[in-house]
Amino acid sequence: MAGIFISYRERDSKGWALSLRDRLVNDFGEERVFLDKDTLKAGKWKDQIERALGDCNIVLVVIGRGWLNAQDDEGRQRLMSDDDVHRREIALALARPDVTVIPVVVDGTTMPKPDELPENIRDLVQQQSRAISDNAAHRKVDLDGLVADIRRVGGFEPKPGPTPTPVLVPIKNSGKVIAALCLVALVFFAAVSEGGLDHDTKLGGIVLGAIALWLAVSGFKDIKAGLVKGRGRAITAMGLSGLVTLGMLSALTLPDPAITPIVDNRGPSTPIVMPQPAPAYQPPSKQMTTTRRALVPAAKPSKPVRPQNSAQVAHIETTNFQGIWQDGNDISIFYVIRQENNLAHLQEYNALGALTFEAIGKPSGNELTIDHPMLVVNLAMSDSGQQIDGSVKQKASGFSKPILLRKVDLDSLDSQFAELLRPLVK
Repeated sequence: MAGIFISYRERDSKGWALSLRDRLVNDFGEERVFLDKDTLKAGKWKDQIERALGDCNIVLVVIGRGWLNAQDDEGRQRLMSDDDVHRREIALALARPDVTVIPVVVDGTTMPKPDELPENIRDLVQQQSRAISDNAAHRKVDLDGLVADIRRVGGFEPKPGPTPTPVLVPIKNSGKVIAALCLVALVFFAAVSEGGLDHDTKLGGIVLGAIALWLAVSGFKDIKAGLVKGRGRAITAMGLSGLVTLGMLSALTLPDPAITPIVDNRGPSTPIVMPQPAPAYQPPSKQMTTTRRALVPAAKPSKPVRPQNSAQVAHIETTNFQGIWQDGNDISIFYVIRQENNLAHLQEYNALGALTFEAIGKPSGNELTIDHPMLVVNLAMSDSGQQIDGSVKQKASGFSKPILLRKVDLDSLDSQFAELLRPLVK
């Protein structure tokens, strides 16, 4: 079997030899690297060296600063002694034509001259040497070059590495991610079909959005673990579900404008901190009904119209819906009504001052009817002129809910907010 034999002098370069052995074992395997101290056992060392060299086709001779002039216990130059083990190893390697000898120069020394060597190892200086630097960065480059030479000359293959673990490629999409996207779509279409976001729709949207976000995050973890595929869908689902949840929270928890207290127009002008629940819609009073009938021409001339007192007639003729009104159910919503040419222009604004709805209706007495393509609004002014009761009905679904508006006293508001609202009714 082809192998690598490392020959060195112990007092000169033992550390280098051991380090070199570790690197070669890492690259070619322990069974292919032989170190003389590891190989020699009790018995005739010459026969053991010959057997060890017989299993190798690469011999590395490590040469340090004290390699040439190393002496024995009696002060004689060891390299010149016939029974020197190191000299014997080099001589046997050079004598074999099938063995490549590579001098490895360390510690910054240089190759010896031919006349400094015994005759049977002078051919060592004719072999191409490799120098290993003391510098750690350069040492790695030098060792890489030496390993490349050994692999090229000796025909060595790299040490076989561990068998790679097969990677399982997921073939199906994450059901959690798909479910999250479906929930996001459900919230979106629910909001659109309702024609707006009421309180219940906002709460439901928050719950569904939170569930969708949890599903998207859980599905993304499964994708990272390699169980399913669909990384792009998972990222999209997390982003959309997060936006839906935040959007619904923002819509539900619009800041209660501390600068816009509600004025209780039913009594003394005392700010109301929390709005009261909207009273159920009540049909106009008997007196109001009688008043409306007084404005309608009599069906039969034979029945005279019942005369109304002057106070009632004056109230009907001066009914005016113009002003700024605040939603009694949602204090963040304001309505601006401008009345001209027997028409009432109604505009809805949110707490940020953005226009969210606009329609035109025709007042009749103390009532105002707005027939919009999407809904019908019926409003009735209170006797005090400070409150409007009514209902709004969606044409598509037939859903109807009561509405309560209270007139806003601009003088009771924060000056900056009042200046923002005042031009809307001019």
